[in-house]
Amino acid sequence: MKKLLLLVLVLCACTKGHGELSLVEVKRADLVIGVEVNGELAAVDSTDIKPPALPNVWNYKVASLAPEGADVKEGEPVAGFDPSEIMRELETLQNDADAAKKKLDKKRDDAALARRDEELAIAEAEAGLRKASLKTSMPEDLVASVEAKVVALDVQLAQMHVEQAKAKAAAAKRSDAAEIAKLADNHAYLEGRVKESQTNVAKMDVKAPRGGTIVYPTNWRGEKKKVGDPCWRGEAVIQIVGLGKMVGNGEVDEIDIARIAVGQSVAVRLDALPDVKVVGTVESIAKAVAPKSQADRSNIVKIKIKIDAGKDVPLRPGMRFRGQVDTERLANVLQIPADAVFVTPEGPVAYRADGDDVTKVKITVGKRNSSTIEVLSGLNAGDRISRVDPERSAP
Repeated sequence: MKKLLLLVLVLCACTKGHGELSLVEVKRADLVIGVEVNGELAAVDSTDIKPPALPNVWNYKVASLAPEGADVKEGEPVAGFDPSEIMRELETLQNDADAAKKKLDKKRDDAALARRDEELAIAEAEAGLRKASLKTSMPEDLVASVEAKVVALDVQLAQMHVEQAKAKAAAAKRSDAAEIAKLADNHAYLEGRVKESQTNVAKMDVKAPRGGTIVYPTNWRGEKKKVGDPCWRGEAVIQIVGLGKMVGNGEVDEIDIARIAVGQSVAVRLDALPDVKVVGTVESIAKAVAPKSQADRSNIVKIKIKIDAGKDVPLRPGMRFRGQVDTERLANVLQIPADAVFVTPEGPVAYRADGDDVTKVKITVGKRNSSTIEVLSGLNAGDRISRVDPERSAP
């Protein structure tokens, strides 16, 4: 008796009226099979703003950044980096340059005084030579032979004094000139370093090389730079982009790599604009797999998607998207929603509305995508089926 009652309840459920059921029509249409893709938009026209490339400087600290999303013109300040280290070096170099200048000036003054002393010594020696030469002009009959020899020796000695004074002066002049040149070179070098440091300080305030919109790129952790953060030479802290053209940097699971190809259609929806459907095509596929992130080591393949969006769609770099790459299109196939197929021990079934009743129908399914399943047999176009299992919803 109990088994008979249970059978009656099941039959009643299978022929239950469908007034309270959610029904959908079986239809023929193209079925698109695809691979799930997600990623973020990037600007095609983009210029990275990095710390200035300064000699022997590798680490920097962000001091200021233009607001993200701001529109800037060429020449406007967009980023600043802490110049304190360079300022300290500049102060030291300036002090060294001032000390070198004083040393050079003192040497020049000392050399000028030495030249005057040397000129005076030469003049005295030449005066002694003229005095000695006057004695040799006296008549020989008035000068004794011994005295004549003494006079001749005095002239020779005076001549030697003149030559010695001139030689000493010339040697001192060469020595002073060499030292002055060395001091001048050192001063010029230090002055050059001072000017270089002053230029480097000015370079720490980076100006926009072009007009555009400010975008903050993310690193591998998904973090954006902010004031006070360290950065390294060559690292992009912000970007100046043109918003006219975008590209999608997408990721697909490595198991799907054999199914994707350049030129396939892509359809995605943006997290920020869920009601907007954006289409494009696969432009390139990475030649190697890579871990998804430091936290998630599952392998993915990176693809680049050429975005075909109208001017009315407010796309922005960094917007996240989800969608699929269309890998196969089945033309004009019978299809139903995936949630209208129910798995039973006998195989997949659907619940077809027949008048006011609902009948369980065994079906054969084919290919599917994330929301729709191809029906090979068991249903016809125009049939109406339930999206709810009436056997489970029966009282």
